[in-house]
Amino acid sequence: MNFGAQSGRETMPVRLLALLWLLVSAALIWSSWPQIGTLAGWDPDDALRLVQLRDFLNGQSWFDTTQYRMNRPDGAPMHWSRLVEVPLALFILILRPLTGQMWAEILAGIAVPLLLLGWISYMLAGIATKIASREAGVAAALITLSSGALLLQLRPMRIDHHGWQIAMAVLALSTLFRTDVRKAGIVLGLALAVWLHISLEGAPMTAAFFLFLGIGWVRGSAVQGRLFWTITSFAVCTVLLFFGTQAQGLYAATYCDTISPPHMFGIASAALVMIPATYVQPDRWEIRLGVAALAGGLALALLLAMAPQCVGGAFGGMDPLVRTYWYSNVTEGLPIWHQPWRVALNLSAGLVAGAISWFLLSARLRGDARRQLLTIGFFVFFGVLLSLLVVRTISVATAFAIPVTASFIAVLFRHYRQAKIPASKIGLIAAILVLLVPGAAISSLVKALPDGGNVSTAKAKTKAADVLCQSALSIRALGSLPKGNFLSTFDMGPTILAQTPHSVLASSHHRNEQAMHDHIQIFRSSPDSAYQLLKARGIDYLALCPAETELAIYARKDPGGLWAQMAKGKIPAWLEPLGSRGEGIKVWRVR
Repeated sequence: MNFGAQSGRETMPVRLLALLWLLVSAALIWSSWPQIGTLAGWDPDDALRLVQLRDFLNGQSWFDTTQYRMNRPDGAPMHWSRLVEVPLALFILILRPLTGQMWAEILAGIAVPLLLLGWISYMLAGIATKIASREAGVAAALITLSSGALLLQLRPMRIDHHGWQIAMAVLALSTLFRTDVRKAGIVLGLALAVWLHISLEGAPMTAAFFLFLGIGWVRGSAVQGRLFWTITSFAVCTVLLFFGTQAQGLYAATYCDTISPPHMFGIASAALVMIPATYVQPDRWEIRLGVAALAGGLALALLLAMAPQCVGGAFGGMDPLVRTYWYSNVTEGLPIWHQPWRVALNLSAGLVAGAISWFLLSARLRGDARRQLLTIGFFVFFGVLLSLLVVRTISVATAFAIPVTASFIAVLFRHYRQAKIPASKIGLIAAILVLLVPGAAISSLVKALPDGGNVSTAKAKTKAADVLCQSALSIRALGSLPKGNFLSTFDMGPTILAQTPHSVLASSHHRNEQAMHDHIQIFRSSPDSAYQLLKARGIDYLALCPAETELAIYARKDPGGLWAQMAKGKIPAWLEPLGSRGEGIKVWRVR
């Protein structure tokens, strides 16, 4: 039996889902127009992705992702995959002869994230329909199209890779409910390979999928064919993606933030053990367990032997100064208990709704329905654990929770139709509404709580002024200055590249580590030492928003440093004030 209705006769209302997607897309375009019209995007990653895309369309090699307008003259090595730029580039190439470059970029920035949103909502609705009912499918689409944790990554001009990570995660999950094990395994392997190629942030969840299938294989459940085709597809697709994007192949440099030669050797070794074993299917579970342990141990041993610096993850070998001043202040990479509590509550609303729904459903289900629920529950609670440790993974975990929440809504809706007492009907409708938009319910609760009075209001005003100062329109005013090399804050750097012809020393992108080190050292050093670093780096201008959080860190930690002195009005003689540009950007020329 299914969670919410009779099985075998449930189909998704595709036209209704398409209509819902169109309405939400229109609302998102309207509300996002300030970011759309200025090509600003939503954060520095979107701005730099636009710069990388333009460079690619202007002839930069598919194999070369260096950003040459950063860290002159060498350029800044980037770890981003060109794969994400392909759909954006195709839209622009098709539209540019008809609309011109600017509108082609705008339309591509609108279309690609919204099409991803539509695809993800369709897949999640399909999972909910498969495991529950038609009503659950509609509920899943409604939750997806109103989820703050998902819309943050899938709104217009959100052109970085985060939306694609969610799409690959949901595609992978959807394969577990397909009955054709060969096709399901091939698609699952493809989805995981693409996800890892886009970002190694997908490694823990990729391990979770293989762990889930591996446990079933060892226990003797009917996953042999699915596991065989998943491993085969994953290995083949990983090889194709690696050699299709690495000009030097296995001689390429080793990095801990992307698939590198050590990762390839680890994946190949595990595949060479597991593919024959899953094909032969040993009879005894002890043998199967030993084979799985051998494959995992061999892969891990090769990775640690060839790249011991990656033991600490993508940022394990980071320069201590860069870690202290930059990475430890990137809140999205920190555990959830390091987030502002209001933000944590809002982001986790969908996960809380999914977890509660799972427990309430698990108490009433048996047979196939319970097995389906346990399958989703494995990934929901694995996602909960990950999001507790690294908050930026919460979007994927929220997506996994949506079919569970939608299935419970279908149960409540069935009870609503059967209820005779008005009070019961009202209570059931209230519960359904809360589960459909848990973020709105949490937001309403948070707004009712004390906000700290005048202190919070003053901070909000300061933050609003700083956001306006760093806006695309404000930074665009720097384009009136003669072309030069800028020192700014990390987050302003990509927008300067996207909105002006200038260059910058560094941004918040970690492979450009030496430039990031020098950037920090300039602000924290004495004015005389800072001047020597500025001249050595060929910096022509300083452009700063004085209220920026990064600058506050320098002022607090290094009271004798360059920025702390400038904040007190002690401007070195070697800096020529050029006044303000845009909405309060202070500019100085290095004499």
